[in-house]
Amino acid sequence: MISVVIATKNRSEAVSDISLPSLLRQDVANFEILIWDASDDELTKEAVDRRRSLFEEREIALLYRRAPRVGLASQRNDALLEAKGDIVFFIDDDSEVSSDGLRSIDRHFSDFGRLMGLGLPLTSDEPSVAGRYAKRPVVGAARGVIRFFFRGAKCSYRKIRNSTMNIFTSADRPGVAEWLTGASMAFRKSVFEKLRFDERLELFGGYAFGEDYDLSHRVFLHYKEPLLIASSGFVVHHPAKGGRIADNGKKAAAMFYNTAVIRTNFRKYGNYGLLSFIWELRFGLIISMFEQGMAAADICRGYFLYRRALREQRRSIEKP
Repeated sequence: MISVVIATKNRSEAVSDISLPSLLRQDVANFEILIWDASDDELTKEAVDRRRSLFEEREIALLYRRAPRVGLASQRNDALLEAKGDIVFFIDDDSEVSSDGLRSIDRHFSDFGRLMGLGLPLTSDEPSVAGRYAKRPVVGAARGVIRFFFRGAKCSYRKIRNSTMNIFTSADRPGVAEWLTGASMAFRKSVFEKLRFDERLELFGGYAFGEDYDLSHRVFLHYKEPLLIASSGFVVHHPAKGGRIADNGKKAAAMFYNTAVIRTNFRKYGNYGLLSFIWELRFGLIISMFEQGMAAADICRGYFLYRRALREQRRSIEKP
């Protein structure tokens, strides 16, 4: 069985209009759905309750839980405690799964006994943003600067560079991958006996920037088996408003801090280049923040918030 986990907060319309309807259209019924809700209101619960009978008619379990903790990584970790499936499929509340999506996941894990992680091909109706420089529509000097720092950032598959930066392809193609996106990633339940989402990535906001490529690449490194992008099925990501870090200073702090945490996680499995990290995920990251429209004051404030967080963590470790 497959457990579909949707961690959400204050985006009832996305749950009601995008993710749940697509799951109701699946051409298989051997799955359960866990809505793990950290909303400030009851709108998501009401949306789930209105559709419960439709899933019951197909004998599909639709479970709603109020999240005891707020944060994307925390909510997903907590949901794992109730997931009953052999496979856990994480999607966003604004992910639309094709009608053959869950059947494709089931088939791939059945056909490939050593496969530990799988993603359905992802498309989006919005250009990608931070960390996806190959697709970002920039012009003139900005495009040249991005290429200068990230050497074009192009790859034929989802790759982790020596700096630990994650690279999207221009279009998802079936085949190997080194990381998966949180809008569409499935793992064997046994993975979570050893690995979990890193909750430190929530320090500057519940969005937990980078938690998906951090966990999925650690699965790739730990099991020494390639992840796959499926040859059938797909997910359309319809970016909904809300849920991201609204304060640009904290957003910048999260980008500085989380990339450092992720690099530390990956280095437990092998060497990653310090110079390439500084070049791409420090100098290059700052350039990309400007390209996203952040003000210099926000970037500076974010950097000092990040450095202060590091100092406080060091003090807590040094205390007897």
